[in-house]
Amino acid sequence: MNRLMLLAAGVAALSLGACHREVHRAGMHGPLKTISKLDCPDQQGQLKRISASPDGLSCAYQGDETDVTLRLVALNNGAPEAVLAPIETELKGLMPAPTPATPAAPATSGMNTDKSGKVAIDFPGLHVRAENGTAQVKVGGVNVDADDSGAQVRVGGNTVVNADERGAEIHQRAEAADKGFRSTFILASDKMPSGYHVVGYEARGPRAGPLVVAVVKSRADHSEHNVFDDMKALVKLNVGG
Repeated sequence: MNRLMLLAAGVAALSLGACHREVHRAGMHGPLKTISKLDCPDQQGQLKRISASPDGLSCAYQGDETDVTLRLVALNNGAPEAVLAPIETELKGLMPAPTPATPAAPATSGMNTDKSGKVAIDFPGLHVRAENGTAQVKVGGVNVDADDSGAQVRVGGNTVVNADERGAEIHQRAEAADKGFRSTFILASDKMPSGYHVVGYEARGPRAGPLVVAVVKSRADHSEHNVFDDMKALVKLNVGG
């Protein structure tokens, strides 16, 4: 149980800094452009263009053991989530997503630790519950659920992180009726038989579409350079935000 509490509290502490900054970046910074063709520069950061379709609806890039495909996707009066669901399914086939932790029961008021090892803390701004192999920490806008299988972090309504011994899944979403839709999906692991370390997508566009969707598949270790920065730069170049 101590290990779980340390895991949950540590993730919460890190999330308050890193995830809050990431959620702020994930928000809408202005209306997104409606485009009919992609702008595919020869190079973006470490990514070099290797192909572009004549109709301007897709192009492909390669970097250090990394493939990025940029697509312009019409919604045809459908929801953005419906267009992105098959892409997520494809990526999860390459790197199965971690199993979310089981949420603990709500904490009672005050502080209590009984002989069975149950812990319940409920003070303004801090709520902790631990029992039966699970732990839950709520601090600020960060919620952490942890058990022996892994941990889940939720930051507001925008960001969810699931993690276990296989790796981590990060899903961000932001939308506003007057500014559009944005979604980021990342799976990261160093233990997949496929050899991929990171797969995911960045999608952005007006709520009615079309969406600019960049899909990344990488076998490289990007400890010195985040390939998602280059991928997101390509999306922003086309649609703004």
